[in-house]
Amino acid sequence: MKALADGYKGISFFVQINIDRLLVALTIVGALTVAGWLVSLL
Repeated sequence: MKALADGYKGISFFVQINIDRLLVALTIVGALTVAGWLVSLL
């Protein structure tokens, strides 16, 4: 049971890291999209 709990903690830790990376990637893509849209308006 303890091994199962430790494994779950490890998996949830990696999921958190992946979500953080995904958010960073989405933020960068969003910023570039908004920047491109603003430049096209000028």
